[in-house]
Amino acid sequence: MGSRYQNDLVNSVFVVLACILAGMLAACTPIFDAPPVRTSSGSPRVTFAGAPANVCQAATQIRFTPEVAGPWADDATAQWTLRAAEDATVLGQGEWRPDMKELLVAFPNGAALAPGRYRLTLRMGDALLAEQTFTVNADSTAITAFALAMAPTGPSVPQLATGVQHFYLRYTYADACLGTPYWITVRHNDALVCTYSATLSQAAGVETVPCYRKDGAVLEDGGYTVELTMMGRVYHHDAFQVGVAPTPTPLPPAPTPTVAPIVTPTPLPVVCAPLFAAAGLTPDGEPFLPRDRFEWYSQVIYVGTQCVNLPAAASWESAWYRNGRRVREAQGVWDGSGGVGTVWDSITGIPSAPFLLGGTYTVSLTLEGCAPLTTTFRLIPYIKP
Repeated sequence: MGSRYQNDLVNSVFVVLACILAGMLAACTPIFDAPPVRTSSGSPRVTFAGAPANVCQAATQIRFTPEVAGPWADDATAQWTLRAAEDATVLGQGEWRPDMKELLVAFPNGAALAPGRYRLTLRMGDALLAEQTFTVNADSTAITAFALAMAPTGPSVPQLATGVQHFYLRYTYADACLGTPYWITVRHNDALVCTYSATLSQAAGVETVPCYRKDGAVLEDGGYTVELTMMGRVYHHDAFQVGVAPTPTPLPPAPTPTVAPIVTPTPLPVVCAPLFAAAGLTPDGEPFLPRDRFEWYSQVIYVGTQCVNLPAAASWESAWYRNGRRVREAQGVWDGSGGVGTVWDSITGIPSAPFLLGGTYTVSLTLEGCAPLTTTFRLIPYIKP
């Protein structure tokens, strides 16, 4: 009986000692925190800077510039999805990371989307990082007016006179999509005369485009056609004539005076020579080195005309175009006397770029009360040996 009691006591002591030792080992074992689990609240925040709210119907893609706030793991990638705003059907999807900078969303099959609202979502796993909606606008661009002119701001003319070298096309448009590319072509007997392309910088306004042959040759008499194309669609087609003078409108007969009229002297009409382009002017106002081709190192070019019967303080304005794009506008007043003198304007380089850029220049000079004068010249670009 005593022996059994002793054995039970020994076993109990061993059990207690084993429990104490196990507790000590557990207390000495280091405890590590479990790795954090990414949740939606811990995901980076993304915003689309300057996201477009409207897109032209002809667009085949849209670009976003995501801005990230918060940590972004080096190996993390987000997924973007494009859908219609009211439809769960996926139209396009792809991946994006901050090192890609822009997020380019190409429309399905490289084709334009139907007009309506669309939604782009950016996710990382189940976490929504950003969402942006935009509208594809229906095409409603309209050409509301078209005119020919001999100066950018001059009056419109029904046709062009014989011997012109260049002229201006003036379009008035409305309800256009910003950034819409457009092309203008003028042909004579199916032969290309001039072409011009640019993008619209506003939704409505007036575009003035010069037209001339690259070699500066005079336009032949005959019929011409002009066509305006936007986004692959012809928006305006017109025809005009060169060489047919407009029929003057007859003036009504003057009433028979009942008393002798007071005779006032009629001012003589202003008569000006054709517009010249020159490297300079002499002290007497004569053109120095007039020509229609200038070398690449030209730093200033003068354009002017010599006139008689000029009234005192006659006002003038000029417009300069290089390769069809306006580069200078100016206004001034003739400060001569005696009714005879030279009216001129010039274009110069700037201190950081003293040499004028090469290309074909067209210039119009308009004196108050006179028809605009125009000329064309070329500035030969520098060619590296």
